[in-house]
Amino acid sequence: YMDSDDAVDVLDELDDTTQEKLVGMMDEESSHDIKMLQSYEDDEVGSLMTTNFIVIHENLTIRQAMRELIRQNDNISTVYVIDKNDQFYGAIDLKDLIIAREKDALEDIISTSYPYVTDHEKIDDCIEKIKDYAEDSIPVLTEDKQLIGVITAQDLVEVVDDAMGEDYAKLAG
Repeated sequence: YMDSDDAVDVLDELDDTTQEKLVGMMDEESSHDIKMLQSYEDDEVGSLMTTNFIVIHENLTIRQAMRELIRQNDNISTVYVIDKNDQFYGAIDLKDLIIAREKDALEDIISTSYPYVTDHEKIDDCIEKIKDYAEDSIPVLTEDKQLIGVITAQDLVEVVDDAMGEDYAKLAG
């Protein structure tokens, strides 16, 4: 029942045999998500992301978008939008979707200049790029713009905190 990124953190504390047994006991979607996250190197953005997010197609009506929001019911501060080719298109702030009228066009509330990172980017490289944004989460895309996860602000704070702790320890040493 954990988010996939938290489950990977717990599994990393166990030996390989135990990890394989536990992942094998999970449902197909959970085991797929965990294997995908474990496939990234520790210094890559993909190793930090979570696969719990809401995604909708850009051609929906406001009513259809609200139905999808209720059906998916995951990380709901931001709703991510993909185009007809299933490529990242933009994002909608949840409050904008809630206050939109049924007759409004979904396109009018989509932010198409929303920041993103790619899954194989080095964490250190992308922290500088995204620290200027005040978003709760940043989408993680593949090289061909497929949305595969999000990095939460909390995850980024933990990474920066760990890096600063290591730097201070080196100074103290």
